[in-house]
Amino acid sequence: MSWRTCIAGLLLGASPLLLGATTPPLVIGVQTHFAFDDPQRTEARAFQSWMERSRFNSTRDEMYWWDVEDAAGTLALRQGAWRTRQMWSAMPAPFAGLLTLDFGNERYDSGGQPKSERARDAFARYASYVVAQSGQQVRWVEIWNEWNLRTGVKTQAGSRGDAADYAALARTTYRKLKAEHPETMVITGSSGDDLPDWPWMRRAIREGLLSHTDGIAVHLYNDCMRPAQVGADELAQRLDALQAIVAAEGRPQMPFFITEVGWPTHRGKCGVSEEAAAAHSVRFLLEASLRPWVAGVWFYEMQDGGDDPAEREHRFGLLRRDGSEKPAGCALREMGTQIAARPFAFTSVNSVGLAGFRNGATDRWLLWARGRSQQEVPVRLESASGTASFQSVSLCGMPGALMEIDPQGRFATVRVAPRTVQIIDVPAGQPLAMKELS
Repeated sequence: MSWRTCIAGLLLGASPLLLGATTPPLVIGVQTHFAFDDPQRTEARAFQSWMERSRFNSTRDEMYWWDVEDAAGTLALRQGAWRTRQMWSAMPAPFAGLLTLDFGNERYDSGGQPKSERARDAFARYASYVVAQSGQQVRWVEIWNEWNLRTGVKTQAGSRGDAADYAALARTTYRKLKAEHPETMVITGSSGDDLPDWPWMRRAIREGLLSHTDGIAVHLYNDCMRPAQVGADELAQRLDALQAIVAAEGRPQMPFFITEVGWPTHRGKCGVSEEAAAAHSVRFLLEASLRPWVAGVWFYEMQDGGDDPAEREHRFGLLRRDGSEKPAGCALREMGTQIAARPFAFTSVNSVGLAGFRNGATDRWLLWARGRSQQEVPVRLESASGTASFQSVSLCGMPGALMEIDPQGRFATVRVAPRTVQIIDVPAGQPLAMKELS
């Protein structure tokens, strides 16, 4: 039997950068749809209750350009734009909103993507107006939503999702927002299905996008990939690839904002079980917490978007249509802000990660298989003081760790299955060592 050992407290292995003592916590949020102006799309009471209990500190929503600028060119918060502002204004501190600026307006470029100078100037005017009307509730603005997929515009308008057009819109909007609202952080990108290896983002970067942004917005999904790829690991690898592209352009410190990530639980093709969605979500948040250049994560979405159990777009919610929690909602409510605070200790031995988080009278250690390993991995946890009290925790439908504990309490052997998270509590201040057995 061979083994490798690392003392938890050192950051080793596959994590791209070391976490420093001054690395701020992740912003952690969720997508809502108050902009739809449909009370059932995101039910207000369920949303407010869950946000209070989860201690999430942000949501992402929209104020559509077509709801703000009318046919006469008058700007005002109407319909869904007004509802988003009202919901955000009712949130207690330290809440901060991420506002997505989109989509087309029929007064400009036939309601398509704003490509002409006149349309870009009008879009920037709308952007500055909604930021001014939102006051302290908006900390970040995201320019458009999945431009490359031509989302939310009239198909007959001739929109092509061109990266050069997007970079031009970002330049115009960024300059106006920074001139009039310098405290607001402007993030760009948010391409959808940009596969393989980020071709659209590469083109946008060549067009100068990085000179007109404060951060990179990223949307990550893989539920329709091959079964072996579904989950957090493929997303983490794809995210690292984009960060390497940005770093190669001389921007290694550029912050990344994961403004959409999630797994649908519908029946049929691309659907995952509710329990799998919970494990994927927690494991992705763990991976994000290890990367100091990831500044925030917003899960898609707050509540199931419709009543058809076989429709993908109707089953991304952390909550079901009746407001009850799915396992992902439960797990993120219980552990989301804890993980977002980033681990006080982390070690990685080959394909297993071990991260420690403060948990009152105990330290909570999370173990998970990293990478694309499809086999169970046995590890041994040892107390640096010689003895420890190991407690397996079952949470939100995620099973507790199957442990074999030495009679003297010197170590525990845990079998870590792929795509799972094992939760183990030990007395606070008790350092652990991990050995991978083979």
